[in-house]
Formats: sequence, C-alpha cells, structure tokens
Amino acid sequence: MRIEKITEDAIVFDNGKVLDYFHLQNCCENNYADFRQLDDLAIGYDFDENLKFEKVDGCGFRFGDKNVMFFIPCYSEQNGYYSDEVEIYYDGRKVLELCAEVRLY
Repeated sequence: MRIEKITEDAIVFDNGKVLDYFHLQNCCENNYADFRQLDDLAIGYDFDENLKFEKVDGCGFRFGDKNVMFFIPCYSEQNGYYSDEVEIYYDGRKVLELCAEVRLY
C-alpha cells in the first residue's frame, strides 16, 4: 500500500486506511501529530499492509514495516499546565498513546 494523501490531521493510504491522532483539546493547548513533517521518501514507499508502530519518548513516533520506519514528530503547544498526551490511530483503532514534545508559550 502507498500513501495517497497527507494532511495536517492524517495520512491516507491508497487502500482507504487512515493514520491519524486524537487528543481532547482544552482551551489553552494544542496537542498534535505533525504528519506534514513526514520524510519525502515515505511518499513513494510501498508499505506492507501490517504496519508497525513505535513510541519515540517525548517527541513522537515511528511507523513502517519490517524494512523501514518513518518518524512523525508530535507536539504539545501550551503554558505547562495541560496534558501532553496524544493517541495515534490506524484504521480506526488506537495503536499508541504517547507524550508529545512540549512547546511552552
């Protein structure tokens, strides 16, 4: 399967499966996976249907197959009071729960 589209909210594959994130946002925070930072090499890569997912503590996650993994950074823009958690979903099921890199304002 190949990547069909990348948005700020998700990666859509040509088989209809979606890689996205969820965080119940509070008023003064923005927690997200920055899909637009995906390495250009991933766009033409032919992924195995059984994707693997790994946390990268405090800064994001990797996804891929037995041959290659690609990094997606995750950020939490806030004042330091709120949660830095982000949940990663693939094809509608949660595959990871991780802490994002906190960017204080």
